[in-house]
Amino acid sequence: MSVPADILTLVAVRLKSRRLPRKALADLAGKPLIQRLTERVAQAQHPKVVYWCTSTNPEDDPLEALAETSEAWIYRGDELDVISRFIEVAWSRSAEIVVRVTGDNPLTDPSMIDYMIDEHRKNGADYTYCDALPRGTRSEIISVSALEECHALADDPSSSEYMTYMLRRPDHFQVLEVTPSHAQLNRPDLRLTCDEPADLEVLQRLYDAFEGAPPPLPEIIAWLDANEDVSALN
Repeated sequence: MSVPADILTLVAVRLKSRRLPRKALADLAGKPLIQRLTERVAQAQHPKVVYWCTSTNPEDDPLEALAETSEAWIYRGDELDVISRFIEVAWSRSAEIVVRVTGDNPLTDPSMIDYMIDEHRKNGADYTYCDALPRGTRSEIISVSALEECHALADDPSSSEYMTYMLRRPDHFQVLEVTPSHAQLNRPDLRLTCDEPADLEVLQRLYDAFEGAPPPLPEIIAWLDANEDVSALN
């Protein structure tokens, strides 16, 4: 694959986790969670390339092996300095904008990725986000120049795992918060991330209900509202 890309989707993923170890490999309707995530974000129209940005720790070797059979590129870099991984991938592809996705969010909404990219460009933003979506469906749009400045501002490179906090600084960056593209997406009360065993159970039951092919987010939200026994698990 040698697809040119000025916008990249970068998934921060590692297998080390205190609460739910190796969750990126957890089964969702017959495939690992990280592959389900890749299928989902690949539905966005603007970014054409997805990278798994992981570490050089041998613990993450299974991700590299899995990437060989996936529709994703993989980049391995500093174990703690997440921003450096993102910057190095962006430089390697001459990207101007990156979509940040975390590796425990297989239901990241592709339509909002496209909508936020359009708003990001239209408003000349450095950093664009939406906190009104269900947790676990959100992404962030970041200009590479802002990533570079954010990295320079970090006193401790290991703190770059908290890049969201540092980028939400209007004294340094043009920050844009958008509202959901559709009113029914405004559901921050719902939790669809995968951080604990109960979260995984919710995702597994949802993926099983839709036979491994979850519909657009409004339909997922409607399903959760109709199946409160599932949404109440976490």
